Amino acid sequence: MSQGSGQEPVGTSQTTPAGAQQIGPPESPSVGLRRSLIRLIVLIVLLIVILALIKLGFSRISGIHGLAGASSYEVYVDIPVTLLFAVLIVFAFADTIYWNLRLRLPHPEASSVRSVFRVIGIVAAIVAVTASFISATAAAALGALAGIVVGLATQQVLSQALAGIFLSTSRPFKVADRVNAGGQEGLVVDVTSLFTVLDTEQARVYIPNNTVLTNVIKQYKQQKP
Repeated sequence: MSQGSGQEPVGTSQTTPAGAQQIGPPESPSVGLRRSLIRLIVLIVLLIVILALIKLGFSRISGIHGLAGASSYEVYVDIPVTLLFAVLIVFAFADTIYWNLRLRLPHPEASSVRSVFRVIGIVAAIVAVTASFISATAAAALGALAGIVVGLATQQVLSQALAGIFLSTSRPFKVADRVNAGGQEGLVVDVTSLFTVLDTEQARVYIPNNTVLTNVIKQYKQQKP
């Protein structure tokens, strides 16, 4: 008599602890780089083709009797279309940078650089569209204001991310080392793009990477058994 109750059939997909199914192995950097490059080229070509079709459509409409002024409304279609594709192109370009860095760096460092490129790229796209369709003076003013805002907003994050890259490449310590860094002593649990995580006797401490990099790092020798 078969005992089928409570037993999972052989070959069923395993799930993660959170309940999500494991789809497959993570994408390799070379494959991701190739896909992001293809997506970037396709988006640029699509933008050129769609803008050309919009121009052709308005030129045809303006040739109709009584609709000669329709071409003056073309800009109101060009702006949102260009902005939409500009953001998509920026994201595809940032993904290309990310996968290129993943050939040499781990995910946290490459991901932080991708985020920076996304923010800067979106601001640059808005300024470029403003200069092309509205006014160069307005674009210059907007670019100056956006540069100040982005610089102030990302100054701390950028310094932490760059410090994380330096820590990952120079490797003054590694996971499971006991160190004194940033005025905190403990066991290194992880080095993320923004924080160095130490496990101390009292708590788990997250130290900003720029604080670790600009202070004395003491690495304790492992005691021989």
